[in-house]
Amino acid sequence: MTRVKFELPADDLGRATAFYRDVFGWSVQRLPFDYVLVDTDGEPVDVADADGGISPRTEFVQGPVLIIDVPSVDAVASKVVEAGGAVLNAKERVGDYGFSQYVKDSEGTVLCLWESVRG
Repeated sequence: MTRVKFELPADDLGRATAFYRDVFGWSVQRLPFDYVLVDTDGEPVDVADADGGISPRTEFVQGPVLIIDVPSVDAVASKVVEAGGAVLNAKERVGDYGFSQYVKDSEGTVLCLWESVRG
């Protein structure tokens, strides 16, 4: 079974973080790199179980992106291609948290595959 989270792009992480915290009451936690984790219930952010994040706007992240937690980025990326989708970048390690890879589905929608580091 997979779990779905979200990622919101921002041109200014501080401004976007303040917006979602102040308007919706979301709790936020800045990571030691350009990324902010958010929990939409207002409770303190659980780094291992956040609802989503705010990231710098990139070539792939232009609008909201669904983050799909998968057991293996490599295995699911292969399935994406077999099903008519495309891989957009190489799998990347994200600190000590896990691995991510952006893909497009068969209709051109950008998704992020996420594989947590299992400890």
